[in-house]
Amino acid sequence: MKARKSLTVLGLASALALTGCGGDAPAAEGLGQRDGVDAEAGLGGAEAVAEFEQMYASAVESGQTTINVYTPLTATWPDVFEGFQERFPDIQVEPLQIVGAELDTKVSQEQASGQRIADVVITGDTGAVSLADRDYFSEYRPFNAEELTGDPQFSLGTGTLTAVSASPRGFVYDTRQDVGLVPESWEDLLDPALKGRITMTDPATDGGGMQWADLVLNEESLGKEYLEKLAGQDVVISSNTAECHNAVVQGRAYVCLMGAMGNYLTLTGDGAPVEITYPVEGGNWATYWYAGVVDGAENADAAKLLTAWLNSPEANGIKAEAGHGPVTNAEDVDLEFENPADVPQLPRPDLADVADRQKSSQPVIASIFG
Repeated sequence: MKARKSLTVLGLASALALTGCGGDAPAAEGLGQRDGVDAEAGLGGAEAVAEFEQMYASAVESGQTTINVYTPLTATWPDVFEGFQERFPDIQVEPLQIVGAELDTKVSQEQASGQRIADVVITGDTGAVSLADRDYFSEYRPFNAEELTGDPQFSLGTGTLTAVSASPRGFVYDTRQDVGLVPESWEDLLDPALKGRITMTDPATDGGGMQWADLVLNEESLGKEYLEKLAGQDVVISSNTAECHNAVVQGRAYVCLMGAMGNYLTLTGDGAPVEITYPVEGGNWATYWYAGVVDGAENADAAKLLTAWLNSPEANGIKAEAGHGPVTNAEDVDLEFENPADVPQLPRPDLADVADRQKSSQPVIASIFG
């Protein structure tokens, strides 16, 4: 019998590591104070503090006291942006909730007109790469993320994107329904007990559904045969991830294949009768989020400061509470959910090849799910 990996609440064992002697730690010169969090530990050491101080002072002296952020993460990252403002109190984050084609169109229009509003974009791999390929982002390699900016799995050769988080995905299921099975693996989804009870975001279009289906299609142990068997389970297609979760919460489906950790934590925080399992056997997958500083942005220095801070130890701790795993500087963050960096993943192409591979996979996937 396979061991169940069930995820409940988050805890950060590193809390003591980020506090001085248990009281309010003094802020470094020029930086804001975060309650109980020492600046040196939170930002990654004395040299990092000095670098952040310099970046902060430069942005403020240039009059860059606002950062306009375009991202689908506004609803799940309010504490992340608040944490930044506590550390850098003279800079206000102004996030705009915007997704997919709408995000692409708005950034494209601003670039074409020269009337740029966005300073930084934070979005998933295909959307970020599409914008980067049109030279909409400037080169920026954060000092505290060198291992990422040199890794083709997490960066482009142009240095225009920085990975800032990995959001684990899993199976969100309804605890009120007893179907005789708790799905814990890819094979479990093919059980006859789940026929007509699975919902997922459309795998034939851009987004999480396409990302997952492309990974499965190109995984030897799963491949096209697995997708065909899954389609034979009369899977119900949801228009987006939120609808996938809602179908489970409302009892219209038993399990959402595209469960996102951040959404799951929000649901359980609101008392929703759901649980999540994290399929490790056979490889898992995660949504990686990337930040790009908009080329010609009015507040480019402030945008670079935010991008670098998002990979600091203290930012990793705050992101973890929103269900996002760290991609670097994670030594002091203890997660109760499985960190994507620590479990086998479905093989991913290099970041530069993501969009092209998904484009070639799309007709095959569409033919399977109709």
